[in-house]
Amino acid sequence: MEKYGLVTDLVAGDRAMVKVRRHLSCGSCGRCGGFFGDPEKNLDEEVEVINSIGARAGDLVRMESNYSEMLLAAFLLYITPLLGLLAGLFAGRSWAISRGLAGSPDIWGLVSGLVLMAAVFVFLRRQERRLDRGSRFKAKITAVVTEEDIPEDMRLDGPSTPGGE
Repeated sequence: MEKYGLVTDLVAGDRAMVKVRRHLSCGSCGRCGGFFGDPEKNLDEEVEVINSIGARAGDLVRMESNYSEMLLAAFLLYITPLLGLLAGLFAGRSWAISRGLAGSPDIWGLVSGLVLMAAVFVFLRRQERRLDRGSRFKAKITAVVTEEDIPEDMRLDGPSTPGGE
């Protein structure tokens, strides 16, 4: 996956902070507006990337991410907690039935599923701190580019609108 951005700061080692434009579909859903203000003003974000080519602050750059690593990250963030919920649901329900616990086995399953899902989230959060120090899930700067090299929908100033608005 390819993205473009502006190097805003150089971080220790071979890291850089890059301001990137979120995908247009991300900015138009309106979900961020309720918590973080106007979604139109939240189109840019700053990310830490690997700066193996030595880009400097103020450079426009092209970054690339490994597609399989992005899929793995999405699996870890979305599917693993769901699997924890389902495993806890079935295990808790079965445990309540086999032990003859008071109350509905479904409630026992729901509670154990939510507890296991929360445990998975806590585990992933702790792993995030460890993974953040590495480079496995980070984008890499592959080239310094000019404004003309950047596709219009990925420019930091946003796409131009018809009629000059």
